[in-house]
Amino acid sequence: GFTVAAAAEGAYGDKTKEFDPNLNGLFGFRGEKFGFLVSGAYSNLHLSNSHNGIQEGYGAALHNEQFNTAANPTGDVNLSNGFSPANRPKGTIVGTGRDVNGDGDANDAFIVPQGFTAWDKVNQRERIGINASAQWEISDALTLNADAFFTRQNENDRTAGIQMQNVNWQAGEFVPGQSRNTGSTVSLSNGGVTRDYDLNTTQIYNYDLGNFDSYAQNDKFKSQSQNYNAELKYDNGGRFKASLRGVYGKAYSNYDQSYLQFSPSNGAQWQPGGIGHYPTGDVAFNPGGYAVNTIAGTASLPATVDFTGNQPVFTLPSQLTTALGNIDNYAMKTTSSEGNYRRKGDLKIIRGDVSYEANDNVSLSAGGRYSERTVDDFEFDRAAPLYAGQASQPGGCLVKWKAFDVPLNDPSCHAGSGTFDTPGFRPYTSGVVRKASDPIFNGQVKQFNLPGAGLPPIYVLDPKVMDNALAFQNSFYPGNVEIQNPGASFNVGVKQISGYAQLNVKGDVFGIPVSGNAGLKVINTKLDITQFVTGSPRPYGVANTVNGTVETKRSFTDFLPAFNLAFSFADNLKLRLAYSKTMTLLDLNQWGGGLNPNYAIDTSNPGSPVFRVTGGSSNGNPQLDPWRATNVEGSLEYYIGRSSLLSVGAFYIDVASFIQSGNIVRTDLPDNDGVVRNRTVSISTPVQGDGGTLKGVEAGAKLSFNDFGFIPTVLSNFGIDANITYSPSDSGAVDLKGDSIPFQDNSKIQTNLAGFYQDNHFQARVAWNYRSKRAVQQDFGGIQGLELYQQPTNYIDASISYDFTPNLTLYAQGSNLTGEYEKYYLTFPDEKAYNNIYERRFMAGARFKF
Repeated sequence: GFTVAAAAEGAYGDKTKEFDPNLNGLFGFRGEKFGFLVSGAYSNLHLSNSHNGIQEGYGAALHNEQFNTAANPTGDVNLSNGFSPANRPKGTIVGTGRDVNGDGDANDAFIVPQGFTAWDKVNQRERIGINASAQWEISDALTLNADAFFTRQNENDRTAGIQMQNVNWQAGEFVPGQSRNTGSTVSLSNGGVTRDYDLNTTQIYNYDLGNFDSYAQNDKFKSQSQNYNAELKYDNGGRFKASLRGVYGKAYSNYDQSYLQFSPSNGAQWQPGGIGHYPTGDVAFNPGGYAVNTIAGTASLPATVDFTGNQPVFTLPSQLTTALGNIDNYAMKTTSSEGNYRRKGDLKIIRGDVSYEANDNVSLSAGGRYSERTVDDFEFDRAAPLYAGQASQPGGCLVKWKAFDVPLNDPSCHAGSGTFDTPGFRPYTSGVVRKASDPIFNGQVKQFNLPGAGLPPIYVLDPKVMDNALAFQNSFYPGNVEIQNPGASFNVGVKQISGYAQLNVKGDVFGIPVSGNAGLKVINTKLDITQFVTGSPRPYGVANTVNGTVETKRSFTDFLPAFNLAFSFADNLKLRLAYSKTMTLLDLNQWGGGLNPNYAIDTSNPGSPVFRVTGGSSNGNPQLDPWRATNVEGSLEYYIGRSSLLSVGAFYIDVASFIQSGNIVRTDLPDNDGVVRNRTVSISTPVQGDGGTLKGVEAGAKLSFNDFGFIPTVLSNFGIDANITYSPSDSGAVDLKGDSIPFQDNSKIQTNLAGFYQDNHFQARVAWNYRSKRAVQQDFGGIQGLELYQQPTNYIDASISYDFTPNLTLYAQGSNLTGEYEKYYLTFPDEKAYNNIYERRFMAGARFKF
């Protein structure tokens, strides 16, 4: 016979305010020997994911109150990015330093972020999926199963926001308006000198206003995957059974990025006098704009970020807030397309399994498996050829950062008036000056109300305009080309041969029915990793040249025993015990990805900037080991009735090797001009951990009141579904507070509690989910022991449905009904980091089956 089913639902978010469709359908046929099923799904969702707090991607630094002198090179209060720069001194001189927080001494150190941000992000995902399955009974003993899966997704992350940050993209200058001595000390070293400082947290940041930019970004992901599976099974009803299965899959993922910044400043921090130089003449960036702190000195505008509460509160000077209300006060500063990639991969698997029942109580099973996986990752930035026919290279200079603060003055390619490398040479400015009201933007610069208390409406380019990143970049700077980023590109291949054997038994022990199995799996893994060698640096943000490749081959074999026992003390009381060793491969990017430095412009000398290295990421390391662990667990289950169950369990996991997000400090990386200036920068990277443990206990209860005779009839259709996990863990590291750091992403307590109602037609459910704090990132900003944590979260969801007929059901769901959001902090709860803010989601739909 035939089976038909379909569902249609609409979803709505209280922040995106979009009604989103979600459709799916199924058609099936079942005959005597043959059957098939085809299903499809389509959805187009808009999801809100906003953010406010520090710009976490730029890390943080430790700054202190001591003067930087030959006797104490660890001091930095008087440096250009310290608490008291020479052109606007702060605090009170105490001994050999300046007391900037008013506690009477000059021995404090503070965690200093690069700046603060607030943005709205709307994630749009349009997805189509098609699945098909078929089964053919070839004979009484042979059955052939086949499956095919296809999915395609187009996704856009559209971000509109502000960035308030230091002019030089380093840890920003501020004076602590409210701070707290944590009681912990930190040791800072430089030039062979080490000194201890009292570590303080900061709750109120008083800034001399630096850069304040309007920011739009579009991240577009396009992915597609195909998977095919065929399995032949042999089972003639006897003691011997066998199967042979083959799997093939392939997929690709493309990513394109584009961003644009507007600034209400006068631009004098980037070019002398805020004047850009072009073949057609000089052009002022933004006459009447405010002067940033490095230019204004003691006349700087004050700005405050108050993070005493859960969310930051911005207090901006009236000169700025007035300017922000007029679109003519914004000038285009930067546009770029970077970090793009083209990834593709495939998977091939063949496996065979056999089993033999020696008798009713003993059986054997064994099998073998061979698999191949490959991933190719080509990562690139886009660079435009500027001033073709007028530059030292006939085709023009390739520039990634088309920006007002980028003059074309590098010896390898330059453009300007006068003779290069003489006092009369004036380099051309790469970024063409345009007001936000320029007709080229076609009215697409709009006011946004951003998730930052105290911020007025901000004019931002509608990020949807950049859905086609290449076309958008070419509309301003034609001829963009792809420049490979060698540090981020890689090829990885994995081949595995594995086999297993397992003995299955059942019987009685002292009159207690027992079943169990014991087995051994052996896996041989071969890795073939190709990384691209980073060559000579190139100016204007363009990635280094490719200087060949390096290939790493590795092979390792894992022996993984497993034992399971189940004791049936009664029909409704069971005890289960298990022991196993496991090995889990890493994401292939964690083996293949290389060093990818980040650069930012240093305009300490306007007109002669340095693209200084500010940090970066090293996404892979071919010498990392996979996750390996020894697991011991047990559980006791008591079945109260047909729908009710009580359970309790315990587990212990000894993790021999694991991977976590961390940071390392480098001082040997060159700036973009190739000169090593011994800057101390933080590189985020996967870090190998070892010797960690996870342990805990779990308890659960699913209670349907209908199973309890003493419950009043009016309550018989109600029930409770609850579980709690207590899982303390230890990664082996200690944070700056002196506490042991747990495994990343592991919460000590996780709880789920749901109440439900169900009768012949109506069903309802309300669920609460809680998880305690979790560790997110180790050594944030390269500061040893500065762990990024997420605060505890509580989520409440609800759903209802009504079966009008056996074939028609209407339903509605609501998620995150309390508007919960994620709060992050740096080791100390009063050192707030940032918030990820999500929306409430509501869905309603209908299901039909025939």
